[in-house]
Amino acid sequence: MSARAPAAMLENGVRWWASLQSRERRVLGTGAVLLGLALVWLLAFEPAWVGRQKLQAELPKLRAQVAQMEGLAAEARRLSGQASQAADSPQQLKGLLEQSIEAAGLKGSLSQLTVSGELIDVRFKGVPFAAWLGWFDGALRETRLRAVDVAIERETAPGVVSARLTLEAPKRGP
Repeated sequence: MSARAPAAMLENGVRWWASLQSRERRVLGTGAVLLGLALVWLLAFEPAWVGRQKLQAELPKLRAQVAQMEGLAAEARRLSGQASQAADSPQQLKGLLEQSIEAAGLKGSLSQLTVSGELIDVRFKGVPFAAWLGWFDGALRETRLRAVDVAIERETAPGVVSARLTLEAPKRGP
């Protein structure tokens, strides 16, 4: 009986269609065609059209962002070359570190800054950890130094530490 149900429905539909007058069939046929066109438009063409318009609006902005990023990358490469040329000797690196410590407001906590060969020994006493960590990250980036040894001890005050670090100057080119 389940196999006959679709066939019976089809037969009923054909009989119902045959019972309609030609004018009614034309109106229903035109409505079905219009409904089909509306569905094709809503499901296929409109999403593509809207997406294309969005892309046309966003593409110039994205191209400008790419151009800006390329410019920034070129400037970073240029500055990177200058930084490595400007800081050749450990004494120059020591001067850069002193400037960065002062700029970070940590000069009062600095207890030692010495150079021995290619190594620079820096010690802080009673420094706020967050400020020290920010300075440390920036100093490594700016000077291209490499941390060889770092020791941090917690002080009694919350968020305050004593830090000892040994930094190594970057290897010079041939």
